[in-house]
Amino acid sequence: MILTVTLNTSIDKAYRISSTLERGTVMRVAECIDNAGGKGLNASRSVATCGEEVLATGFVGGNNGRLLCELLDRDGIPHDFVEVATETRCCVNVLEPDGLSTEFLEPGREVAAAELGTLEGRLSSLVARADVVTMSGSFPKGLPADTYVRLIKLVRSLGKPCILDTSGDTLARSIDALPTMVKPNTDEIGQILGRRVSSVDEVIEAARELHGRGVEQVVVSLGGDGAVMACAGGTFRGVAPKIEVVNPVGAGDTMVGAFAVAMARGMGPDEQLRYAMACASANCLSASTGHFDMEVARRLMDNTHVDRVA
Repeated sequence: MILTVTLNTSIDKAYRISSTLERGTVMRVAECIDNAGGKGLNASRSVATCGEEVLATGFVGGNNGRLLCELLDRDGIPHDFVEVATETRCCVNVLEPDGLSTEFLEPGREVAAAELGTLEGRLSSLVARADVVTMSGSFPKGLPADTYVRLIKLVRSLGKPCILDTSGDTLARSIDALPTMVKPNTDEIGQILGRRVSSVDEVIEAARELHGRGVEQVVVSLGGDGAVMACAGGTFRGVAPKIEVVNPVGAGDTMVGAFAVAMARGMGPDEQLRYAMACASANCLSASTGHFDMEVARRLMDNTHVDRVA
């Protein structure tokens, strides 16, 4: 079973509009798609689509929290959340005809220290049932800066692998807790290492350096140019086939879920990367955020190439 942890859940609304977005005008929405959101819940759907058992946990609250649980039930995603006193946020993604995506992300409302303590207690029992644990996204207000450090140490103390997918200072602060895997982009790994990272060669060097600090798998996204992974088995570069993107939102989360599945199935590092990249590409072909077709992913996998580079 894969356990996903989402501290800052949301109701994600994808608004498809039939003309270019214009400021200061009334825009009619041609289609609205609601999903249970937050990066970890996109990862949860990825796990389920890959055919593995998943359990989602984290925080929900208020009417939006109840709707979020209903949407997860619709998607067949089991969940065991800690209910908090504040309302779960909403996030909006506006999709224009030319494929341009504009996101409006609400901040998460405040979570109390006692509610975090409740989650830590629940994790202690849930982690024992898990093969892999993922932790994804930002914090709601009120949580201490070392929240992920505490949660990673809890998971690792119970002998389970932990994938961390977050950004900025939160990611940099959490590295020393040694999550099993992190997935920064080029800017984020540069921030962690204190230098500019831009070329593919610099990305390869940076990934290897961060792996040398004790993170078992470092996966650096290169956007449309693929990804680099440094691990004990070597350093690999993956390149996916070119596609006509429909909705890119959630692709990185899908990749995290697919990596968790690949880990749980005992795939080798190059196959983990190929599998995860194909699922992420398939996500970009779906209008519904964080959803993809596994048959499409399998076809893309045939044309996703992974080579050892170091």
